[in-house]
Formats: sequence, structure tokens, C-alpha cells
Amino acid sequence: MFKANGKGNAARLVLSVATVAVLAACSSPQDRKMANRGFEYEESRLEGRAFLVPAGLSAPAFNSNFDIPALPESSREGAIGAKVDVRPPAQLLTVVPGSQIVTTANPGEPTLAFYALSTSQSVERDTWAFLMNFLAQHKVTTEKLDQQAGVLQTGWFDNTAALDGWGEDDDDFSIRQRYQFTLRNDTQRHAVNMSVRVLDHEETIDGETSKELTTADAQRYATRALNQFSLYYDKQLKAREQHKSSDGMGMELGLDNNDLSAWIVDASFEQVWRRLNQVLPGYGFTIKDTQQSLGWIDVEYDEPGADFWKAKGAEPFKLEEDKYRFQLGEMAGGKTSITLFDKDKKPVASGVISQMYISLSEAFAKGQADQAAAKAD
Repeated sequence: MFKANGKGNAARLVLSVATVAVLAACSSPQDRKMANRGFEYEESRLEGRAFLVPAGLSAPAFNSNFDIPALPESSREGAIGAKVDVRPPAQLLTVVPGSQIVTTANPGEPTLAFYALSTSQSVERDTWAFLMNFLAQHKVTTEKLDQQAGVLQTGWFDNTAALDGWGEDDDDFSIRQRYQFTLRNDTQRHAVNMSVRVLDHEETIDGETSKELTTADAQRYATRALNQFSLYYDKQLKAREQHKSSDGMGMELGLDNNDLSAWIVDASFEQVWRRLNQVLPGYGFTIKDTQQSLGWIDVEYDEPGADFWKAKGAEPFKLEEDKYRFQLGEMAGGKTSITLFDKDKKPVASGVISQMYISLSEAFAKGQADQAAAKAD
């Protein structure tokens, strides 16, 4: 990944978080909903004044072409003044790879589609399992579960900062809610549509409890609940990939998508990326720079020496000490190619690729536990 300005970005992030924390400490959750100016304008009244024609001048001709019609009473039903919620609207996050926002007729019931990431993944089973574990993590019970109908109703989320959006403890403010998660299986698209809505809401401010919830707030809370689940879903997928990348991976010689000699690994891009970054330093490669989105790793090679190769029981690489680039590419069937280029971005000779394959394939075939044991010995 690019490393430029890393310290500067980190400093700005810390400053931003500190600023938000200071502001949060100075106001209650209710205060944040309203504008920070006065509301004296609500007392303003339209002053009607007669149209005066100076002496000696004729009155102009009037018509009603541009008269402003009176506002209907229904237009006065909206919030005004301190009741206007000035917070930005909550937005759905598509953090899970391939997920999409689904537009529905009910804005108070936000919906996301989670797609299967491979032919072997049962996205319906995963989504149900992740949901129940997500609730358990927040210590929330399941009050009703009907997988046939695709409905799960939760117990109470008590004062949960993750769902309410406010991180600080406030003795004068508490909130709790129950939710309904609805899952609809889409077999044609190999996806599951998940919707969330608020079932019950209780908010206590200065000892007074209210169960009322505006349509906008109901949508806000449901969106936050679905976003928090999406973050949990993504975390579980990454943990699964990490576990897979800890196991051995099959590697063979072949051609990449550009018909260049390459190593073909029977694993996903993410798995191979992590494993290659782990393996290379053990074979004399110093990683200088990486760009995961483009799939390349820039290295500098230093010959490890005869004792190293003797201990490995392998032949030395027929590779000159120089700068190189490992280029990863996604291939059909969930496989990943690794192509090696020299400092001039020219592909390394096929003979060298074949010779290096012997050692690298053994390293990829070993799980991380096996590699750690070998280092300890």
C-alpha cells in the first residue's frame, strides 16, 4: 500500500477524534439533534402595511397574477425550531464485498443484499449464523426465530452505543430498543436480502421515559443496526479467509492471463497476498513497497548463502541480487497467478521461474503452524 503521508494522516485522524470527543462531552444526545442557534425567529410575525401613494401620483394598476396562495394547514405539520433534527441522515454501508443497497417502498426498513462470494459458500446459512452470533456478542436474546418465514425478533438492546451512535455514558439519558431482522433468500442471484426495522423503543431523559419514535429516527436506528451487522459480517468473512490462508496452499507452474510464465496458486487473491508477504522475507527478499489494490509487491533480493540453502535442503535461486516485482493476478476458478518481473519490468526467464518453483511451492504447501515449528527447530 502507499505509505506517503502516513504519519500526517494518522495525526489528522487523532485530532479529529479528539475534537469529536470534546464536542461530545459538551452536549447531550438531545442537544445534538437541534441547531446551536436561538429560535427567536419563531416569534416573528408578518407585518402588513398599507400601500401608500404619494400625493400628486396616480395609484398603479394591480392584478392577482402573482399572488402567493395561502399555505394549507397540512403544511404546518412538520417540525419547526428546536424540533428540527439537524443531524445528517444515516446511510447504509456496503462494507461486505459484493453487497448492495436494495430500494424498498418502506424507508423505515433499510435493506441490504449479501451475495455469495463463491460457488461453495452458502450465503443463507452464513447470514443466519453471523446474525445470531452478532446478537450474542451484544448480549441480546432472540425472542422469536422463524427461519422458514425468514424472521428474527430480538430482545432489548440496552443503552448500546453502537446502535444509538453516541459513545459516552450519560446518567441522564438511556435508550433501549428491540429489532426485527427479516431475511429473504434470492436463489437466482445467490443472495440474501436482509431488512431491519425497530419493533420497540424506550428513551429516558432526566427520569422521563418516552416510547414515541419519529419515522426519521426509526429509519436512522434501523440503518445503524444494519450497518453494525454488516461490519460484523465483514469481520467474520476476513477471519475465515485468514484461517484458510494459515493452511497449506497448492501451487503449480503455468501461465498467467497474459501468457507469461507464472506460479499458479489454488487460493483466492487475498489468501495468496497474505501468504506471499509472509513467505518472501524467509527467502532473502526484502519487501520495499506494496500496492494491494494493483496486486504488486516490490522487493530487493539478497542471496541468503550456502548454509541457508543447505538447511532448507534446496537449490539456490538462479536469481541475481537486484530489485524485482511480484505481480499477483486473479484467475478463473478462484486461483491466483504470481508473475515475477525484473527492475525494468521485464518478465524473469521461464527457467528461473521453474527453478524457484521447487522451494516456493513447498513454502506455500506448509501451513503457518508448520513454518513456525520449522523456524523453532
